[in-house]
Amino acid sequence: MTKTPRKIVFSVTPHESGGFALLGSNRPLRTPRGHEFVVPTCALAETIREEVTAEPGVLAGRGLNDPATAPHFRIAAGAIDVIAGDDAARAQLEKALVGYGATDLVCYRSPRPEALVALETAAWDPLCAWFEQRFGVRLAQTTGFDAVACDPRLDEILTETLAALDAFRLAAFSLAIHAAGSIVIGLALAEGRLDPAEAFAAAFVGEEYQEQAWGTDKDARAARAVKRLDLEQAARFLELLA
Repeated sequence: MTKTPRKIVFSVTPHESGGFALLGSNRPLRTPRGHEFVVPTCALAETIREEVTAEPGVLAGRGLNDPATAPHFRIAAGAIDVIAGDDAARAQLEKALVGYGATDLVCYRSPRPEALVALETAAWDPLCAWFEQRFGVRLAQTTGFDAVACDPRLDEILTETLAALDAFRLAAFSLAIHAAGSIVIGLALAEGRLDPAEAFAAAFVGEEYQEQAWGTDKDARAARAVKRLDLEQAARFLELLA
Protein backbone atom coordinates (compact mmCIF):
# COMPACT_ATOMS: atom_id res chain seq x y z
CA MET A 1 0.00 0.00 0.00
CA THR A 2 1.42 3.35 -1.09
CA LYS A 3 1.57 5.99 1.62
CA THR A 4 0.15 9.40 0.84
CA PRO A 5 2.83 12.07 1.42
CA ARG A 6 2.04 14.18 4.43
CA LYS A 7 1.03 17.70 3.50
CA ILE A 8 3.34 20.39 4.86
CA VAL A 9 1.53 23.09 6.82
CA PHE A 10 3.30 26.43 6.56
CA SER A 11 3.09 28.98 9.35
CA VAL A 12 4.69 32.14 10.70
CA THR A 13 6.06 32.73 14.19
CA PRO A 14 7.95 35.56 15.91
CA HIS A 15 11.70 34.97 15.89
CA GLU A 16 14.15 35.71 18.68
CA SER A 17 15.93 38.13 16.32
CA GLY A 18 12.87 40.35 16.34
CA GLY A 19 11.74 39.30 12.88
CA PHE A 20 9.35 36.57 11.79
CA ALA A 21 10.31 33.02 10.89
CA LEU A 22 8.59 30.76 8.40
CA LEU A 23 7.89 27.21 9.49
CA GLY A 24 6.93 24.07 7.63
CA SER A 25 4.97 21.71 9.88
CA ASN A 26 6.51 23.54 12.86
CA ARG A 27 10.07 23.15 11.59
CA PRO A 28 12.13 26.18 10.46
CA LEU A 29 12.17 26.69 6.71
CA ARG A 30 15.55 27.13 5.08
CA THR A 31 16.69 29.19 2.13
CA PRO A 32 18.28 27.48 -0.89
CA ARG A 33 21.68 28.04 0.80
CA GLY A 34 20.51 26.67 4.13
CA HIS A 35 19.92 29.85 6.13
CA GLU A 36 16.94 30.11 8.43
CA PHE A 37 14.10 31.92 6.62
CA VAL A 38 13.50 34.98 8.80
CA VAL A 39 12.14 38.28 7.47
CA PRO A 40 11.63 41.65 9.19
CA THR A 41 7.83 42.01 9.17
CA CYS A 42 4.84 39.80 9.79
CA ALA A 43 3.15 41.14 6.65
CA LEU A 44 6.03 39.99 4.46
CA ALA A 45 6.25 36.63 6.23
CA GLU A 46 2.53 35.98 5.75
CA THR A 47 2.75 36.87 2.06
CA ILE A 48 5.64 34.45 1.60
CA ARG A 49 3.74 31.79 3.55
CA GLU A 50 0.88 32.12 1.06
CA GLU A 51 3.33 31.80 -1.85
CA VAL A 52 5.04 28.64 -0.62
CA THR A 53 1.69 27.10 0.28
CA ALA A 54 0.55 27.64 -3.30
CA GLU A 55 3.93 26.70 -4.85
CA PRO A 56 5.88 24.46 -2.42
CA GLY A 57 8.29 23.52 -5.20
CA VAL A 58 10.00 26.89 -4.84
CA LEU A 59 11.58 25.63 -1.62
CA ALA A 60 13.70 23.37 -3.81
CA GLY A 61 14.34 26.17 -6.30
CA ARG A 62 11.75 25.07 -8.86
CA GLY A 63 10.03 27.78 -10.87
CA LEU A 64 12.08 30.68 -9.54
CA ASN A 65 13.18 31.69 -13.05
CA ASP A 66 9.57 32.73 -13.62
CA PRO A 67 9.16 36.22 -12.14
CA ALA A 68 5.46 35.55 -11.57
CA THR A 69 6.19 32.57 -9.30
CA ALA A 70 6.62 33.35 -5.59
CA PRO A 71 8.17 36.79 -6.14
CA HIS A 72 8.40 37.73 -2.46
CA PHE A 73 10.00 34.41 -1.60
CA ARG A 74 12.47 34.96 -4.46
CA ILE A 75 13.47 38.47 -3.33
CA ALA A 76 13.67 37.53 0.35
CA ALA A 77 15.76 34.41 -0.33
CA GLY A 78 18.19 36.51 -2.35
CA ALA A 79 18.39 39.06 0.46
CA ILE A 80 19.16 36.37 3.04
CA ASP A 81 21.52 34.21 0.98
CA VAL A 82 23.36 36.68 -1.24
CA ILE A 83 23.26 40.04 0.54
CA ALA A 84 23.05 39.32 4.26
CA GLY A 85 24.90 36.02 3.97
CA ASP A 86 27.92 37.19 1.95
CA ASP A 87 29.67 40.50 2.67
CA ALA A 88 31.78 40.30 -0.49
CA ALA A 89 28.69 39.68 -2.63
CA ARG A 90 26.92 42.65 -1.04
CA ALA A 91 29.90 44.91 -1.70
CA GLN A 92 30.03 43.78 -5.32
CA LEU A 93 26.30 44.40 -5.75
CA GLU A 94 26.52 47.87 -4.23
CA LYS A 95 29.44 48.77 -6.50
CA ALA A 96 27.52 47.60 -9.57
CA LEU A 97 24.44 49.62 -8.60
CA VAL A 98 26.47 52.77 -7.92
CA GLY A 99 27.89 52.35 -11.41
CA TYR A 100 24.49 53.17 -12.86
CA GLY A 101 24.96 56.75 -11.67
CA ALA A 102 27.63 57.57 -14.24
CA THR A 103 25.55 56.33 -17.16
CA ASP A 104 22.03 56.80 -15.85
CA LEU A 105 19.22 56.57 -18.34
CA VAL A 106 17.76 59.97 -17.40
CA CYS A 107 21.04 61.73 -18.22
CA TYR A 108 21.34 60.49 -21.81
CA ARG A 109 18.82 62.23 -24.03
CA SER A 110 17.89 61.67 -27.66
CA PRO A 111 18.93 64.53 -29.98
CA ARG A 112 15.87 63.92 -32.18
CA PRO A 113 13.09 63.55 -33.25
CA GLU A 114 11.40 66.44 -31.48
CA ALA A 115 8.48 64.31 -30.30
CA LEU A 116 10.78 61.89 -28.50
CA VAL A 117 12.87 64.73 -27.06
CA ALA A 118 9.69 66.24 -25.64
CA LEU A 119 8.63 62.93 -24.09
CA GLU A 120 12.02 62.41 -22.45
CA THR A 121 12.07 65.95 -21.15
CA ALA A 122 8.60 65.61 -19.63
CA ALA A 123 9.45 62.26 -18.01
CA TRP A 124 13.02 62.86 -16.85
CA ASP A 125 13.45 66.54 -16.02
CA PRO A 126 11.18 66.29 -12.93
CA LEU A 127 13.16 63.24 -11.76
CA CYS A 128 16.46 65.07 -12.16
CA ALA A 129 15.03 68.00 -10.20
CA TRP A 130 13.78 65.64 -7.47
CA PHE A 131 17.16 63.91 -7.30
CA GLU A 132 18.99 67.23 -6.92
CA GLN A 133 16.64 68.36 -4.17
CA ARG A 134 16.81 65.01 -2.38
CA PHE A 135 20.57 64.38 -2.60
CA GLY A 136 22.08 67.80 -3.31
CA VAL A 137 23.70 66.73 -6.58
CA ARG A 138 22.82 68.06 -10.03
CA LEU A 139 22.77 65.37 -12.71
CA ALA A 140 24.55 66.45 -15.89
CA GLN A 141 22.80 65.69 -19.17
CA THR A 142 24.02 64.94 -22.66
CA THR A 143 22.68 63.79 -26.00
CA GLY A 144 23.68 60.77 -28.01
CA PHE A 145 26.49 58.65 -26.62
CA ASP A 146 28.89 61.34 -25.46
CA ALA A 147 30.18 60.73 -21.94
CA VAL A 148 28.62 62.89 -19.26
CA ALA A 149 30.74 64.64 -16.65
CA CYS A 150 29.34 63.58 -13.27
CA ASP A 151 29.56 65.51 -10.04
CA PRO A 152 32.47 63.91 -8.14
CA ARG A 153 30.21 63.58 -5.06
CA LEU A 154 27.71 61.35 -6.88
CA ASP A 155 29.43 58.02 -6.25
CA GLU A 156 29.97 58.84 -2.58
CA ILE A 157 26.33 59.82 -2.06
CA LEU A 158 25.00 56.74 -3.83
CA THR A 159 27.41 54.49 -1.93
CA GLU A 160 26.26 55.93 1.40
CA THR A 161 22.61 55.59 0.38
CA LEU A 162 22.98 51.91 -0.49
CA ALA A 163 25.11 51.12 2.56
CA ALA A 164 22.32 52.42 4.80
CA LEU A 165 19.80 49.91 3.43
CA ASP A 166 19.18 46.59 5.14
CA ALA A 167 19.56 43.44 3.06
CA PHE A 168 15.85 43.16 2.25
CA ARG A 169 15.44 46.74 1.07
CA LEU A 170 18.65 46.51 -0.92
CA ALA A 171 17.38 43.36 -2.65
CA ALA A 172 14.13 45.08 -3.68
CA PHE A 173 15.98 48.23 -4.68
CA SER A 174 18.40 46.20 -6.82
CA LEU A 175 15.49 44.54 -8.61
CA ALA A 176 13.95 47.95 -9.35
CA ILE A 177 17.23 49.43 -10.62
CA HIS A 178 17.91 46.52 -12.96
CA ALA A 179 14.34 46.60 -14.26
CA ALA A 180 14.41 50.34 -14.91
CA GLY A 181 18.02 50.54 -16.06
CA SER A 182 18.31 53.61 -13.85
CA ILE A 183 19.33 54.21 -10.25
CA VAL A 184 17.44 57.51 -10.32
CA ILE A 185 14.17 55.81 -11.27
CA GLY A 186 14.87 52.99 -8.82
CA LEU A 187 15.41 55.46 -5.99
CA ALA A 188 12.29 57.41 -6.95
CA LEU A 189 10.25 54.21 -6.82
CA ALA A 190 11.80 53.07 -3.52
CA GLU A 191 11.13 56.43 -1.87
CA GLY A 192 7.58 56.81 -3.18
CA ARG A 193 8.30 59.58 -5.69
CA LEU A 194 7.01 57.27 -8.44
CA ASP A 195 4.54 54.42 -8.37
CA PRO A 196 5.33 51.28 -10.43
CA ALA A 197 3.33 52.45 -13.47
CA GLU A 198 5.07 55.83 -13.45
CA ALA A 199 8.47 54.19 -13.00
CA PHE A 200 7.80 51.89 -15.94
CA ALA A 201 6.67 54.79 -18.13
CA ALA A 202 9.79 56.78 -17.25
CA ALA A 203 12.12 53.83 -17.86
CA PHE A 204 10.72 52.92 -21.27
CA VAL A 205 9.93 56.26 -22.89
CA GLY A 206 12.02 55.45 -25.95
CA GLU A 207 10.78 51.91 -26.39
CA GLU A 208 7.15 52.94 -26.14
CA TYR A 209 7.74 55.76 -28.62
CA GLN A 210 9.41 53.40 -31.09
CA GLU A 211 6.53 50.96 -30.82
CA GLN A 212 3.98 53.65 -31.58
CA ALA A 213 6.07 54.90 -34.49
CA TRP A 214 7.10 51.59 -36.06
CA GLY A 215 4.75 48.95 -34.73
CA THR A 216 4.91 46.19 -32.14
CA ASP A 217 7.91 43.93 -31.62
CA LYS A 218 6.46 40.96 -29.73
CA ASP A 219 9.76 39.94 -28.15
CA ALA A 220 10.51 43.48 -27.01
CA ARG A 221 7.03 43.88 -25.59
CA ALA A 222 7.34 40.57 -23.70
CA ALA A 223 10.68 41.69 -22.26
CA ARG A 224 9.13 44.97 -21.11
CA ALA A 225 6.27 43.08 -19.48
CA VAL A 226 8.81 41.24 -17.31
CA LYS A 227 10.41 44.57 -16.35
CA ARG A 228 7.00 46.00 -15.46
CA LEU A 229 6.34 43.00 -13.22
CA ASP A 230 9.74 43.40 -11.55
CA LEU A 231 8.97 47.05 -10.75
CA GLU A 232 5.58 46.13 -9.33
CA GLN A 233 7.08 43.35 -7.21
CA ALA A 234 9.89 45.53 -5.90
CA ALA A 235 7.41 48.22 -4.86
CA ARG A 236 5.10 45.71 -3.19
CA PHE A 237 8.02 44.08 -1.36
CA LEU A 238 9.05 47.48 0.02
CA GLU A 239 5.48 48.16 1.12
CA LEU A 240 5.44 44.91 3.07
CA LEU A 241 8.64 45.96 4.83
CA ALA A 242 7.17 49.29 5.94
